[in-house]
Amino acid sequence: MIVGTFYRSWGPRGGDGFLGGTAPDGDNDGRAKIMNVPRRVYIQVYVMRDAVDVQYVASVLSGQDGVWRLQGIDRTRKYRVIGTDLAAGVNSAIQDWVVPAKMEP
Repeated sequence: MIVGTFYRSWGPRGGDGFLGGTAPDGDNDGRAKIMNVPRRVYIQVYVMRDAVDVQYVASVLSGQDGVWRLQGIDRTRKYRVIGTDLAAGVNSAIQDWVVPAKMEP
């Protein structure tokens, strides 16, 4: 698992929220996957002001198990998350209007 390892980090940060994919807890499986199998994926996160006005925030690699996390982001904003297959075997997966969860102390 890789947590908070950023290749680049710009844009608005500083908050009590996080985005990430974790190992399953019941039906809640948010790991990065390729063809429904957890894999290492390059994750890019952008803050969305509207559908076309977006700003890069950060990028991170998931672990081989698909687990990833971006911490310390503003929960009052919405984000676009793009997951890219490192082997270029499939197209990127995109989720828009993603709301961060609150970090636990």
